[in-house]
Amino acid sequence: MLYDFGWDPAWAQALQDLRAGDPARVVAVHRGRVTLHDGRTVPVAGALRGEPPAVGDWVAADGGHVRAVLPRRTQLRRAGEALVANVDLAVVVTSANRDFNESRTERLAALARDGGVELLLVLSKADLCADPVREAQRLAAVAGAPALALSAQDGWGLAALRERLAPRRTAALLGTSGVGKSTLVNLLLGEERQRTLAVRDVDDRGRHATTHRELFRLPDGALLVDTPGVKLPRLDGGDGIAATFADVEELAARCRFADCRHDGEPGCAVRDAVDPRRLASLRKLEREAMTAQERRARSRAAHREYRRIKKERGLD
Repeated sequence: MLYDFGWDPAWAQALQDLRAGDPARVVAVHRGRVTLHDGRTVPVAGALRGEPPAVGDWVAADGGHVRAVLPRRTQLRRAGEALVANVDLAVVVTSANRDFNESRTERLAALARDGGVELLLVLSKADLCADPVREAQRLAAVAGAPALALSAQDGWGLAALRERLAPRRTAALLGTSGVGKSTLVNLLLGEERQRTLAVRDVDDRGRHATTHRELFRLPDGALLVDTPGVKLPRLDGGDGIAATFADVEELAARCRFADCRHDGEPGCAVRDAVDPRRLASLRKLEREAMTAQERRARSRAAHREYRRIKKERGLD
């Protein structure tokens, strides 16, 4: 069963280095407890070092408790919190209704790339638009990643999604409420496991059907994490922004001045070539990432000062 959930020799070596217990994978997280791949729900040891376990983590369990978390290979983080760990593919889902939002897609794409995770974009509810293939191409251009369109109503495009989900590889669904993530999970599982809700007619906005993150093993052996809807996840800073806006970065290299702000300088290669809304979105994410980096730097400095004071007072 461990193998079916992605266990491999490298994980076995990591566990041996910890010498902390038997291996298990976290499929759901509750307050102070986690559900493991074998169906057990166990408490997290109070003396656990580092961050608490996230869905997708491999852990060492001993004596009915989680004793340690194995080092993560990848993780999707929001505002300093691990949303899901050890993911191979982030599936960013957006719907073809009025809730379609390019800047939100850019933000989620950057979040996935910050975590070192492969990215796939899915345009759900494709039956609501006249040309779903064209809309998927537009979505791909927004985030610079592969995109496909599908309709859960008639199953169109579902086979293409299945082809991207491989046995023992973990994919995580990301998107706002109402885009159809839980519906996709049910279709891929072949049974109604996740609760779904209709979107509000007045504004096409979704309501939270999924209230917690959970990892499922699909009939074909692929692993899939369903997550609650996210609106505008705050980025922690990383390479994801540059990768998502690679087209802008390439143009910026042609500007006359290396410190060009793309705001009226002569010889700017970006200003006239990039949609102003896309450029504004990039600037907003860059400011946010800078704030996150400054916040982490202040936190590290405060921690160093705290340790220095403890040492001076003989409390270390």
